[in-house]
Amino acid sequence: MYFVRAFCKGLVAVLACITGLPVMIGAASAQIAVSGVNNSYPGAFTIGPGNTDIGNNGLYIGNPIQGNAGNGTLSVLGGSVLRVGLISVANSQTGTGSVTMSGIGSRLDLTGFSPGVLNRFEVGNWGTGSFVLSGGATIDGRANANACLGQNQFCHTFIGNAAGSNGVFTLTGAGTSASFLRGFFVGNVAVFGPPIDNFTFGTPGGTTQGRVEVLNGALLRTQNVSLTTAPGGSIPRGNERSFADVIIRGAGSTWLAEARTLDGQSALFTTGNGPNSWATVNISEGGKLRMEGAADMYNNINLTNGYGRTDFTVTGAGSRVEMVGGNSMLQVGTSLGTANMDVLAGAVVEGPLFVNVGRDGSRGTLNIDGAGSRLNLYGNGVAGTSDANSAPGMLIGRNGTGTVNVSNGGRIDVAGTGTLRGPFVNLGFQGGASGTVNISGANSVVSLTSGSAHGTGGPTESFNPFVSVGYDGSGTLNVSGGGKLLLNGGSFSTVAASRATQFIVGGRSDTVAGGNGVARISGAGSEVRVGGTDAIAIVGFGPSSTGQLTLSDNALLSSTIFTVGRSGGVGVAKVDNATVNLSGQFTGSSQSGAAMVIGDGSDSTGVVTLQNNARVTISNPGGTNGTGVSIGGGAVRSGGDGTLNMTSGSSLTVNGPAGVSGMTVGRTGTGLARVTGSTIDLGQGSLYVGRSAGANGVMIVTGGSSVSAGYVGIGRTQTGDGGTGTVVVNGSTLTANTIEIGANGYLGGNGTITGNIINYGIVNPGNSPGTLVVDGSFVNGLGGRLVMEIESNGQGGYNTDHLIFKNGTTVSLTGLDVQFRFLGATDPNAFKASGGFLINNFLQGQDAQGNLVNLAPETFAGTSFSARADSYTIQNFVFSPTAGATFAAAPVPEPEQWAMLLAGLAIIGAVARRRARARAAA
Repeated sequence: MYFVRAFCKGLVAVLACITGLPVMIGAASAQIAVSGVNNSYPGAFTIGPGNTDIGNNGLYIGNPIQGNAGNGTLSVLGGSVLRVGLISVANSQTGTGSVTMSGIGSRLDLTGFSPGVLNRFEVGNWGTGSFVLSGGATIDGRANANACLGQNQFCHTFIGNAAGSNGVFTLTGAGTSASFLRGFFVGNVAVFGPPIDNFTFGTPGGTTQGRVEVLNGALLRTQNVSLTTAPGGSIPRGNERSFADVIIRGAGSTWLAEARTLDGQSALFTTGNGPNSWATVNISEGGKLRMEGAADMYNNINLTNGYGRTDFTVTGAGSRVEMVGGNSMLQVGTSLGTANMDVLAGAVVEGPLFVNVGRDGSRGTLNIDGAGSRLNLYGNGVAGTSDANSAPGMLIGRNGTGTVNVSNGGRIDVAGTGTLRGPFVNLGFQGGASGTVNISGANSVVSLTSGSAHGTGGPTESFNPFVSVGYDGSGTLNVSGGGKLLLNGGSFSTVAASRATQFIVGGRSDTVAGGNGVARISGAGSEVRVGGTDAIAIVGFGPSSTGQLTLSDNALLSSTIFTVGRSGGVGVAKVDNATVNLSGQFTGSSQSGAAMVIGDGSDSTGVVTLQNNARVTISNPGGTNGTGVSIGGGAVRSGGDGTLNMTSGSSLTVNGPAGVSGMTVGRTGTGLARVTGSTIDLGQGSLYVGRSAGANGVMIVTGGSSVSAGYVGIGRTQTGDGGTGTVVVNGSTLTANTIEIGANGYLGGNGTITGNIINYGIVNPGNSPGTLVVDGSFVNGLGGRLVMEIESNGQGGYNTDHLIFKNGTTVSLTGLDVQFRFLGATDPNAFKASGGFLINNFLQGQDAQGNLVNLAPETFAGTSFSARADSYTIQNFVFSPTAGATFAAAPVPEPEQWAMLLAGLAIIGAVARRRARARAAA
């Protein structure tokens, strides 16, 4: 016989110690057997050998007296039933205990509610304990559940309780199961003792290790779960350490986490719950963790819930984490801790409505790796919560640092409908946050999909997918090696209730300041596809937002609209041997057709660089609204500063209706297009450079480039003058049916212009100076000027601008003002003396054989001529196409000479004033 003393343990400091009474437990010899240092409390009962019921009393296995070392054991076998209020294994600092339960029909019922029986199941209760449940045996910790509503009736479960504990709970085998109420704690580090308490429980500064194993088809049912805790109790030092390990292994092995039905609380599974804590979870070989949450609440799996660390692994085909009921939320890293979650080798995590990675100062990493490995988000926010009718979504870096890696065929699917929000993935959510997503390898996919709520559109229609890389904070997206980010908006969009499908790099809104985003898409097969209803990709969206997008090595971006720098944002996009495909037409908001907009709205700046055979195709052949490119202001937002750089064999192609397609450089703001060794093909669309009044556009075409359109307006549109436009064509070609140069338009360069020119502005052949070839008609309009430059070559000769009209060209120069300009220090007198002041040195024709021929004198009827020089003053200038020029030219004084002249003028003025005053006095 064994005489022992029991000790009362608990979680809160207010609990008093309840001393044990002497009890006697008979030696075991049958199916229920005990040995070693064991006791029951408050009553003394004999345990076994057959079915045993001790009511609401507690059974303590491994509970030595007065701190003496001791070991206790319990076995329940062969279909035996043991009914107790509480079972506590290793119930002392020096105690060790072990329990073995096995066999179909073997059952432990936990019913406790008497004084001193505060909880129902404890393994490693300041000592070292183990509990093995196997072979179809069961534990019912939910019997007499209403008793847990009484005062101090916590009915919790502890595996490793109090600092200094070590507890292991193992369930194994099909049919084996255990169910518990309320809190399920693994690795608790509470410390109680004087002077606050009149009992001692826990080792100050101690380490607790808790371990739970669900193996080979067993089932564990719990409610709220805490894997590790922060130091607690009345006298912790704060340096206590908590470790929790969970293994769920084998087909059918399941840990079912449910809501706290007695308290009306949500389901909660938390890990890493305090400093100096480390939780590990490994689900493998078909094991499963399933959360069944309350219907109208937030039900969370929080991996690291406060300063600790969590490593959570789900691996292998059939291994799963399932979340159902209410607003299910998976959080990888919260409250200043670190968490790593790996979903590997065909494992699946499905059912959360929301996923946060790296929240509230924490660092979180989520890895989805391997073919068949998936994270599936679906459902709809439930009524009664702040996210009612929200589609599912992910926040990566939510006031913390989050990283998501999808690799080697892994996949994330976010699918659902919602009138509060559509499916979303936001990187860098809230200022100071940092979020990164890496999608790498063939068949690695992140997909967002929405559907229509009712198929008719309108204010109750669902919203379409939304992705922001750098929402409020910093975001980084890397897509490589054939990885894909796919957005498919299935909701209907109307002008009154627009439902855009949006991919954003840097920012989130036209009106709210946003964050900073960087996106890199590289490698053949790698793509960002923005598809479905009203697809738009934006780089640098909203006040103070910045975005950078790089596509390289045959990567692909597809959308309907591609905007770089919008509503006060700054965007930079580089397309390097990659492709941008824009197609379709908006059915909501602006009704715009496919378009690329660079610098869209006041205070916006956008820069797009196409290099190394980059390809941009914009297509909307059946559309009715504008299709094409707008640089420096868009169709909806006025103003903006946009730049397009094209080099190294790159191409830009627009395929749309002739009247509403084309390209604008400087629409309502400032636009610059540099085209070097590249091609722009607008079909029969229009090219405008300086389109609207107040706009400024510049296009420089060099290096063997070609630009073609149906109509070109330089500072002009088909209806009249526009803004200020400049086009320079050097060693390249500009081709159009009609080319109009407005009053503030300028066309020059050393290239070939193919088309019919109407000039109301300035034509300036050459590039200080040079030759411009016109293959088409040339008609001068009111106010048209032709500037012909002359420059000394420093060797006694001169270079002059040359305008050549090819064979068959119709030339009408009536009203044209021809202005000769002497550049630099060129002496007009010397040039005249050289015999160079002849019209044939400036304007000529070209016959069918390519030979230069002189223009007929009557061509210049109605033409006026003038001259100016940088370093000379020219007076009395007269020019005749047949007789040449007469004039007087004097050098402009040097600065010293100007000073002397001004001084002389001052003296003359003073004398004149004195004479005037004298005359007035007389």
